[in-house]
Amino acid sequence: MPLSLIGSAKHIVLIAHEHPDADSLGSACAFYSYLLRFHPQVTLFCSTSSIDYNLSFLPWFDKVTDKFPESTDLAISFDCGSYGRLGIEYKGELINFDHHISNENYGTHNCINPDAMSTSQVLYEWFVAETIKINGKMANALYAGLIDDTGCFSDPQCTPSTFMMAHSLVQLGADHTQCVNALFNSHSLASFRLKGEMSRRMKLLCDARVALFDVDQALLESTGARLRDCKAVVDEALALKTVEVALLVAQLKNGGVKISLRSSGMLNAAEILQQFEGGGHRTRAGARIDGCTSSQIIENLMDKIREVLV
Repeated sequence: MPLSLIGSAKHIVLIAHEHPDADSLGSACAFYSYLLRFHPQVTLFCSTSSIDYNLSFLPWFDKVTDKFPESTDLAISFDCGSYGRLGIEYKGELINFDHHISNENYGTHNCINPDAMSTSQVLYEWFVAETIKINGKMANALYAGLIDDTGCFSDPQCTPSTFMMAHSLVQLGADHTQCVNALFNSHSLASFRLKGEMSRRMKLLCDARVALFDVDQALLESTGARLRDCKAVVDEALALKTVEVALLVAQLKNGGVKISLRSSGMLNAAEILQQFEGGGHRTRAGARIDGCTSSQIIENLMDKIREVLV
């Protein structure tokens, strides 16, 4: 990706995907810090108007807007595996930073490394390759993305380079305690209630090798929780002694179904959900499907999962 493209742009918009996590928004915030050194007009954009407040520790969080500027002549997306995740129709020059193996390569310039643990790692390696100085704010934002996507380094795919990156970012000013407390040690009462209800309703299938969570809007409304609160429970289910696959099928407020699939490694989650127009990684993947009921989706997914597990 030529640096001249960034240098010649008049208005650059940095895009975090809809309902952003720390990897997507953290990467965008890190790049925002970099561009502020020399670029006169930069916008941080996310189509989601109400972003998880747990991410408010990220630098420049208060600069994020859900209004896409008409004057944009260069957009840069972060952690958006598909064009649809941008949350906006944009046909101009687009740089696509990502680490999903299922990325659609929708950018006019694509910087994708499916071997990276996070998009923040892809961006960190790009900064290093281009000899761009990483300041404290950039380091903290990149570190947040790294620990979010690795589950605070609990992902079995972490490599020595993962920890070398973490060590480097902490030396450059990343605050490990702040990032961990914001992303892993801060829970709402609503999410705590949801965890109890989801655990009670969990179904164990395939000789207890699959943990299934079927979440409807009534459950979310009764607990006051949000859809994003469900994912932590699904991740925890993999810690059960016999569970190898955790599956969340959740009804969306405006129709459709959201799927989150977690695997200990035996099953390729991304490969399964690519059959449902989703994507992700071997151990973590997601999809959204319209026009189907939860029961239909569960039946179809379980058929695919059983084919692998038997």
